[in-house]
Amino acid sequence: MYSRGKQKTLGAKNLFKQGTINCFVIDYHIHSAYSLDGKFPPSSYIECAEEKHMREIGFSEHVDLDSTLWGYNFLDYSSYQKTLEALQSRTAVCVRCGIEVSYQQHLERTIRDYLSTIECDFVIGSVHEVNRIPMDHTFFDRFSPVQYFESVEDMVASGMFDIVGHLEYFKRWGSTYSSSQFSEEICLLLQVMIDRNVALEVNTSGLRHPAQDTYPSLKVLHLYKQLGGELITLGSDAHHVHDLAFHFQPVIGQLKSQGFHTIATFRKRTLTLTEL
Repeated sequence: MYSRGKQKTLGAKNLFKQGTINCFVIDYHIHSAYSLDGKFPPSSYIECAEEKHMREIGFSEHVDLDSTLWGYNFLDYSSYQKTLEALQSRTAVCVRCGIEVSYQQHLERTIRDYLSTIECDFVIGSVHEVNRIPMDHTFFDRFSPVQYFESVEDMVASGMFDIVGHLEYFKRWGSTYSSSQFSEEICLLLQVMIDRNVALEVNTSGLRHPAQDTYPSLKVLHLYKQLGGELITLGSDAHHVHDLAFHFQPVIGQLKSQGFHTIATFRKRTLTLTEL
């Protein structure tokens, strides 16, 4: 999809030959100014990735198709894709063009129609709403985690997504929630993901939030591993450049201690496993 062309002189030239790229540092959840809540252009993230000696980054701009919600139809996909193609020709960092779709079951046909009109490298599916109501600090007053997990399971079963984004997102505002109370529902969901070869994102943004935990937690990742799950991606959910690859080094160490030794990467929605 992308032509590398000549290397850009941003400190990236011949980095692969010099062996200074950290091959395991791959961030697949980045929001630039192409997302309504993004703050920086894609070029700023690429420069930062070069400085961090990252191997690969994947932009995942928001796609919101609920006309009643903030951010509806904001992404100019054609411009976004062309911008990344131009930037890829000037850097040694591998740049992937992805999207993060806000899933609601009643929007399945709309989402499917949208995906049929674009070509991208990966699609993250994320549940941000339950029963058409956006999740926020009032989540536990309105809903049960069971309703959230059921919505995520519907999302996976739809067959439209490559990656499940920030599982246990409702922890964001802090709570007394414990995954052990919902292990049956979580295991059912994880098994559906495994059966359908959908990757599980390890999202480090929770370490910046009151939750002070990854999405999902290490406990859930342990369950996933016990069930035979192998497909994981890493995402910082960065909306600011300084959050790129946030807290990746210690999290990678924890993942390795859990028995994960590969990470899922995508090109044109085709999965490849890369050493972690």
